Amino acid sequence: MRERMEVLLEQVRAIIKESNGIQKVMELILSLERLGLDYHYENEIGELLDVVLNSDYDDNNLQLVSLRFYLLRKNRYDVSSDVFNKFQDKQGDFFQSDTNSLLSLYSAAHMRTKGEKVLDKAIYFTKKHLLGALEHLESPCVEEVYFALLTPPFRRVRILEARSYIPCYEKEPTRNEAILELAKLNFNILQLLFCEELKEVTLWWQKLKVGSNLSFVRDRIVETYFWINGTSYNHKYSYSRIIATKITAFMTIIDDILDTYGSTEESMQLAEAINRWDEGAVDVLPEYMKDVYLYLLETFRSFEEHLGPGKSYRVVYLKESASIIFTS
Repeated sequence: MRERMEVLLEQVRAIIKESNGIQKVMELILSLERLGLDYHYENEIGELLDVVLNSDYDDNNLQLVSLRFYLLRKNRYDVSSDVFNKFQDKQGDFFQSDTNSLLSLYSAAHMRTKGEKVLDKAIYFTKKHLLGALEHLESPCVEEVYFALLTPPFRRVRILEARSYIPCYEKEPTRNEAILELAKLNFNILQLLFCEELKEVTLWWQKLKVGSNLSFVRDRIVETYFWINGTSYNHKYSYSRIIATKITAFMTIIDDILDTYGSTEESMQLAEAINRWDEGAVDVLPEYMKDVYLYLLETFRSFEEHLGPGKSYRVVYLKESASIIFTS
């Protein structure tokens, strides 16, 4: 599986390097992003976006203007929303357009910043007309519009977006078979990785639950992992997701202790122990907190061991940040 993926990665890299024509380049970048493949080609996509930024384009084509604006804003390029002014009448209303252009404008408008009134109006206008068009659309366009209205593209969990978009891309007449195969393979490999990560944090959580009397604590480890996965699905950040999930789980435990179970005095004792990061501090804690605190220390030691001599110093800063979060 991984051998085939390496072959496909290079094939798609060649496709990216050979791409030309502003519209085709932007459509390729958008497809790679929505299929969850863009993190494999950050440098190549960065070069293409520089080309998009500095190349001439048809600024009378609303769909093209919207797609260009969306991609550049999403990738932190400084582009002005004034490009949309010409698509408004004297009253500030947008001219009627086809569904694809409206959908593209709707996505672009959600990249707005405070005070960009033209984009505020664009969201109101496109949402109104897309809702009205829903009952007349056919698949796959109707699904695209429905999900865009439900959650604008840039706000979606990336791996779920890939899962949803792969079947849509498969139906496109202009699809590239190598990109499609890579997207499916990439998703399956990531899914296996996520299952392993979830297994690790679940076993870690069960050990904590069994070793301590915390029946009052919310059991949300799967939900917590899903939150963290939503911030980054890149395979390179596998252990970062595990660390973040465990820390967030401890935040839930400590929050439940401080807000619903522990007394004010016990909460102050826990805060003191957390700021010390020392097994000797367990003596100041009530009995039901001791196992949790010791497991907290053990968990952070495991972070240091996993990172190794060259990177374990980072846990010092992690402890400082965790102390602020846990006790604030």
